[in-house]
Amino acid sequence: MGLEQFTDEEIAKAYETRQKAAQDAKIRQKQAYEKLKEDTLNLLGEKSEKLNGLMIDFKAEAFDSMQTLYDLLQEYSSRHADGKGNFKIENDRFKISYKRQGKATFDERSSQAEKHIIEFLNTRYTGDEDTKDLISSLLERKNGDLDINLIQKLYKMEDRFDDKNWKRGIELLKESYRYSHSKDYITFEKKNEAGELTPIVLQFSKI
Repeated sequence: MGLEQFTDEEIAKAYETRQKAAQDAKIRQKQAYEKLKEDTLNLLGEKSEKLNGLMIDFKAEAFDSMQTLYDLLQEYSSRHADGKGNFKIENDRFKISYKRQGKATFDERSSQAEKHIIEFLNTRYTGDEDTKDLISSLLERKNGDLDINLIQKLYKMEDRFDDKNWKRGIELLKESYRYSHSKDYITFEKKNEAGELTPIVLQFSKI
């Protein structure tokens, strides 16, 4: 049946009906989209809030537990508190690494400490250049700063020599030490059946 069988009014009415149907379909699509968007925002937003809260609680618990364990380790091992504080624990299932980022520095008292230790060396080891060189090497500076890893070796020898300059030098080194840390990190790993470690990813962007 051709269009010539319809009057102009009938054709116009049919066109209007089709236009209204298309418009109604678009409105329904818009409403469906907006409802889905609202539902998605509320669902994912609320879940993200809950996860965020869980992560905040977990982070606090993890750092508190690891710091408590580290403090006990320091006390148990009778080590001086200087150092970054990095350490790792593991069993047959998991491995947890505690890392601190920052910078170890020694203030102006470290220069006086060096003078005491050098005076001790010049008095005690006048003819023993090898021993003088060995202990002096632990006082080497890089970019003007002492190396805490080398200084800790001096700490271990603190009670080896009964000399006032030596004792005072070590005491001043400890007093001059400062550690400014920027951020702490904890990483978690799990062992598979073969004993191989695989990371437990807690960072959203890396999953």
